[in-house]
Amino acid sequence: MDARALGVAVLLGALGVAGGYAAVTMSQDEPARMSAVVPVPGQSPSYPSDPVVRVLPDPGAPALAPGLELEPRRIGSERFGVWVSVPRGWVRNDSELTESKWAPPRAPLNTYFLRVKSITGQRLSIAQALALRRDSLEEVVTEFDLEVENDETLVATYVNEGYRRLTMERFVELDGDGVADVTVVVIGRLADRDGLLDLLEGVSASASRQRA
Repeated sequence: MDARALGVAVLLGALGVAGGYAAVTMSQDEPARMSAVVPVPGQSPSYPSDPVVRVLPDPGAPALAPGLELEPRRIGSERFGVWVSVPRGWVRNDSELTESKWAPPRAPLNTYFLRVKSITGQRLSIAQALALRRDSLEEVVTEFDLEVENDETLVATYVNEGYRRLTMERFVELDGDGVADVTVVVIGRLADRDGLLDLLEGVSASASRQRA
């Protein structure tokens, strides 16, 4: 078993069980004021209630398979840009100079995609970048459940716009200066877990300043 396969196996083992939670809210009326000692009509007590989160069915496209063929692509500027290997034939969308996304052509929304961003200019350590991402993600989604967090990778599930999503995100240092240079993110359905992990490993390992 090579190093990449061993890494995949170890992280898969850590991802064996996923949990979830729902926020609990409770309300209570203000107590009534009494001017005299008189009988008070009974009231039904307040009980905690879980907000109902409606989760929509996933798109019916087949699960992402491991072992996709990858090809090199560049993102970012001449000075701070990076090369990464991405799935051959996937369609690219540049949301900004330092960030690109790839997804299969004609793939339904809320299936799966890859996002790579150059973050050298933020001058954050990997630990800082990871914590910032985790906290900001938790603030904007529902039922956030952190499955795995280690020195460079986080894995979590959440509900966004009605769909349950699985994200795997890795922060990569390239220049040996302690600064996080690249974030590689793969997001999909729970059924895509094996394929997402394999893609995360392959793209992250390929990141470099020069084309391989």
